[in-house]
Amino acid sequence: MIEVVPNKQNLSKLFDNLRKEDFEELKFFLKDNYKENFIKICMGAKNKWFLCDKSFNPVAIGGVEDVCGHKEKIGQVWLMCSNNVTRHKLELFKYIKNKIDEFKKRYKLLFNYIYKSNYDALKWLEGFGFKYKNTSKDYRFFYFKKEGEKFDIRYYTRK
Repeated sequence: MIEVVPNKQNLSKLFDNLRKEDFEELKFFLKDNYKENFIKICMGAKNKWFLCDKSFNPVAIGGVEDVCGHKEKIGQVWLMCSNNVTRHKLELFKYIKNKIDEFKKRYKLLFNYIYKSNYDALKWLEGFGFKYKNTSKDYRFFYFKKEGEKFDIRYYTRK
């Protein structure tokens, strides 16, 4: 796989080939103008990476965003994959593991929410040391915190 700088064209191509599970998640969280909002959010993300295969077909985009308003270094991790991911699962898994390990060094807490269409991903997230909480019938809160760090999960789950 090749890491490339994302632009509107390759993000559009990724969006048009998103896995069904990721598209369902975008629909739930973005509500409307999915493609336009997806491209806008990805282009605005500061700490991102974009992977293509050797033919420059998009495989995945992901990253971590700093969460403002906290004294602690907190990051919101994210990932969206194309249907091409099935041909590159092992390579992508290794790449993501390296990124997560890097993020764990930089942040005291990593988190995000996962939509019900993507619950299968919780298995490999657990393998990376993440835990999760059921927060609603539609999504779950997942997180990784450094050992000894404390945080109030109610702030993130509103429960």
